[in-house]
Amino acid sequence: MAASRVFEGHSVASIEVFDLACTMPRPSSHIQDVVYSITSTSPIVNEYKACAHHEQPWQSSTIDGRPMSWLNEVETALSTMQTIYWNGTYWPGALQWVDAFLDTLLIASDRSFTNELQSSSIGVVRSQPSNSRRQADIERYFSQVEAYYGGEDTVQIFDAAYDDAQWVVLEWLAAIKFVQHYDDLLGSDRGARNIARFAHRARLFYNIVQGEFNTSLCDGGITWNPTLATYKNAITNELFISSSIAMYLYFPGDNDTDPYPNPDYLSLTNVTLPALPAVQAHDTVYLENAINGYAWLKSHNFTNAQGLIVDGFHLSDNQTRCDKRNEMVYTYNQGVVLSGLRGLWEATGKASYLDDGYALIATVINATGWHADTATEAARWSGLGRNGVMEDYCDAAATCSQDSQIFKGIYFEHLDVFCESLPTSIPPVPGVTKLADANLAASHAVKCSSYLPWVEHNALAALQTRNDSDVIGGWWGAGCSNHSQSAAPYSTAALPAGSWDERNQPWVLGQSPWTCRGRACQSGRRRTSSSIRGSLGGRSSYLSSRDHNNKGRGRTVETQGSGLGVVKAANDFSYRARVKGRELL
Repeated sequence: MAASRVFEGHSVASIEVFDLACTMPRPSSHIQDVVYSITSTSPIVNEYKACAHHEQPWQSSTIDGRPMSWLNEVETALSTMQTIYWNGTYWPGALQWVDAFLDTLLIASDRSFTNELQSSSIGVVRSQPSNSRRQADIERYFSQVEAYYGGEDTVQIFDAAYDDAQWVVLEWLAAIKFVQHYDDLLGSDRGARNIARFAHRARLFYNIVQGEFNTSLCDGGITWNPTLATYKNAITNELFISSSIAMYLYFPGDNDTDPYPNPDYLSLTNVTLPALPAVQAHDTVYLENAINGYAWLKSHNFTNAQGLIVDGFHLSDNQTRCDKRNEMVYTYNQGVVLSGLRGLWEATGKASYLDDGYALIATVINATGWHADTATEAARWSGLGRNGVMEDYCDAAATCSQDSQIFKGIYFEHLDVFCESLPTSIPPVPGVTKLADANLAASHAVKCSSYLPWVEHNALAALQTRNDSDVIGGWWGAGCSNHSQSAAPYSTAALPAGSWDERNQPWVLGQSPWTCRGRACQSGRRRTSSSIRGSLGGRSSYLSSRDHNNKGRGRTVETQGSGLGVVKAANDFSYRARVKGRELL
């Protein structure tokens, strides 16, 4: 159906919603409600009904045809994570950078709860808690964010690899963005009490990477870890794009000259750091860093034949260009850049950044087997999963490290950020961010709504891995069935040719081409991999069980956090679809 066709006086945006219903493999129940509520006599409804046969068994996003109560599932997943794994100041047993991302999820969950509080008048299928209880939950979880500010192991992560530092930057900028929104909505004083210290921490950790974009090797980019041979990897540079644009948009400035991440840093490390200058908000250096970082990433052959982002590049001996590509594919490498692209659009208004994001998302969805023609085809490894469910290579083999167990949740969190509604009337940061015209905003809403069934499908798959304690497993596809006798059996997918899986096989870091040689390796503070504080007895050996998610490290705070990420995304996508549907009525 062409978007230019107008039935019974409906707007182009509403026609696009109907177009969406016919292009999605399984129409969302929320969009179905919109379609049927506008008019029961419109010829569009008949076209919508004709699309129903496109659903395939592996594309289900409901239980027995009933829509999910996603907000309730977010509450349960978050409560489980905090009840079982949170000790009052941090998550014992987790890596420091994972802690930073878990805190980001905690902040993002509060943002989701605030959205529901703000829009409590919107009719929904599920019953909603009272506003007072919702506000109490928000305050309770934000008090845990405040507690983690004091519990974060800033000494260790300050001297970790360049990717680790940037998770901290995104963490505290997300907190600033949240408290400003919450203050505006409810007249709270959270911002006044916290913004200055959150901003200082974000700045301290951004300073670690700000000057590390090195054009003498590979024409640019930041190396992963200077204690290893030069390795310009995707995640470090995607984080640089996302953290740089977030600093430009949301960093409020900082007059604190203290250069140390912790009062005990000097005594613990014997390293003296120079005082910091004052920095103003919206410094264009941050914007330039983000623009240059993305231009470099896009122009340096980081995608494989399927269009997925590979892990990174080594340099051959005596070379200055990136010529030895690591073909390994990880889920989080497909996601982090999405929040950067969204931020770049907000800062520049260039729709090409959004277009690049849509293309990458479509590639990822296709690589999970979502658009397969048959059940047998859907059950085969498609590059990033099967049966429409996202997987990392390590999932089925139960060989995922602590790093990898959180990767899928990272993907869905950054997808969620990318798909937030485009502003059309009030800029989020007056004088800095751009507005979308009505057509661009409607097009973005339609594209992002088309991802909803796939997001819900993955969230449902994740929830089906829960044990009796409601802890979510890491291999979301373990319990999937495509209801076909001819389905291909599950098996561990072979790693891509020409790949090193350094995230799950860390021993390769002691071998060529990873080992560092020469004087460059000895300069500056020694940076290490993020370490672990405490332990909750995480399992490292294979366990005998019919439950595939008990194998390997089993269910952990990382698998729970990853599950929370996709369930929260399902809630947020569903929320936006409901809001858009209400606007069209």
